[in-house]
Formats: sequence, C-alpha cells, structure tokens
Amino acid sequence: MRRPRLILRLAVLVLCGCLAAAPCRAEGANAAGFGLTSCADAAPLFDQWAYRQAFFTWTMGFATGINSVLVVRDRQLRDLSGLNADLVAGSLRAFCTQYPAAFLIQGAERFHAGLPLRAWTAPR
Repeated sequence: MRRPRLILRLAVLVLCGCLAAAPCRAEGANAAGFGLTSCADAAPLFDQWAYRQAFFTWTMGFATGINSVLVVRDRQLRDLSGLNADLVAGSLRAFCTQYPAAFLIQGAERFHAGLPLRAWTAPR
C-alpha cells in the first residue's frame, strides 16, 4: 500500500525538477549557479554590488558543500569564519584577472583550498 505512494512522490519530484530546469535553459541561464560563468563574462560584474553579494553567497555555498565532504571523509574542514563579500569577490576577481579563460568554479576551488584547514570535532 505504501509503495504506490512512494512511486507517486518520486514521479512528482522528477516532474517538478524537469519543470524547474526548463526556464533556466530557455533563457540561457546557468542552472548550475555561477560556477560555469567564464571569468571573462564575470569581470564586468565584480563592480556591481548585487553581483558581489551573489558571488559571495554562491561561493560560500560551494565552500560549505566541499567542507561537508571533508568532514565526512577526513574529519577536517576549511575555516569559513570571518569571510565577507569584499574578500571573496576580491579573490575571485584576482583569479579571473590572472585566468580570464577560466570559470568561476575554478576560482572558488582555489579560494577554498587557500583557507586554513582545521580538525572537525563532533558537537557534544
């Protein structure tokens, strides 16, 4: 009796995912976030406050995702405390100036790899 409900829920989730992704493709947007934006395309956006905030938010989400893997795999993480939009966007801008043909995800990876690594301890 529960199996048909599960199948129905999975079908609805798949359908919603397909419908949500269609507008991103239709308008040429990047459904993967800013990661696949080229540095050349991002360069003029670094001076716009809204994009600096968006790049910061995206990069922090990306870094948090990597940290989640590091915690599970190595019981370590990169320290994300004290970061702000100017620091993160400035790092991405510097990377993009040096590598204009690269993608923002490559700059975010380099930024994350440069943060201090520390041991993770489970909360008590």
